[in-house]
Amino acid sequence: MNRYDDFRPDVPALLAAQERGRRPPDPQARSGDGLGVGGRLVSLARLYWLGLQVRLGLHRRLVYANLRLDWFTEFQTYWCEALGNRAILPHDFFHLAGVYRQRLQTIEPDLGSDAAHLESWRDARMVSYLFSHSYRQALQPLHAHRYARFLRRGWRVAEYGCGTAPILFALARRYRHLDLALVGADIPHLLFHFARWRFRDDRFVTMVSVNPSDDAALPGRYDAIFCLEVFEHLPRPLAVLRHFVDVLQPGGLLIFDYVRSEGTGLDTPTALRDRDAALRFILEHFELVQGQIPTDGRDVAPAVVRKRG
Repeated sequence: MNRYDDFRPDVPALLAAQERGRRPPDPQARSGDGLGVGGRLVSLARLYWLGLQVRLGLHRRLVYANLRLDWFTEFQTYWCEALGNRAILPHDFFHLAGVYRQRLQTIEPDLGSDAAHLESWRDARMVSYLFSHSYRQALQPLHAHRYARFLRRGWRVAEYGCGTAPILFALARRYRHLDLALVGADIPHLLFHFARWRFRDDRFVTMVSVNPSDDAALPGRYDAIFCLEVFEHLPRPLAVLRHFVDVLQPGGLLIFDYVRSEGTGLDTPTALRDRDAALRFILEHFELVQGQIPTDGRDVAPAVVRKRG
């Protein structure tokens, strides 16, 4: 392993070492702790300034031109310090993204069963996703903006199947003034390792490692749960939905989608089989706040629903 274009991580060992060294989160902590009035105003000012840049297309142009590199600095720190790889420059990032993307195309995992499908996400060769998800988030720094207006100050918010936790990261960095307690949950894999590293100093963020056989992984109660680009990959979507109903507060929000993938093997067999039943379950237990929930086989684009009762 040359620690550059042939990195082969021992993901269980990385996660175990990270677990031993990380500080425990504080269940009582909130993102706005210590901000004060001035800090809240600064948080809002930075949010609106970034929002203006995104709206005008300036942010994306700066990222494309390598004139805004805060995302790369973070990635390089993780790549070198957390993973022990060789130092890289911005042009190395794009070169390696292509190398690992090509390598990903040579992997032919067994996706014929739910268990094999879930296990494929834990394949240590999936380094390509680390690059693609990092750059995707760099281009979309306000990933949570379309949903922020539904959130209230002091809420406890979870992102289930979080991967690199784009929703939590946006809320933790851009919306600190909302005083949120944040929880991210996913099966232990490389992207989860990266997400947990990103929040290593944030006591108001709890990262939950999900056992693949555990359908009730979220501890405590929640005011909102995000589950985006996840249901189509789950081996038991109905069981997870029942869990969401159990842990959501009365009137709590579920922000979800349910993609029907065009590629063969991208959806678990059970996610395809139980798709209609899962959508009916949502319609029975939640009321629609925003979006649509078609039951004719089409993709369910991101929608916001509120728990009944």
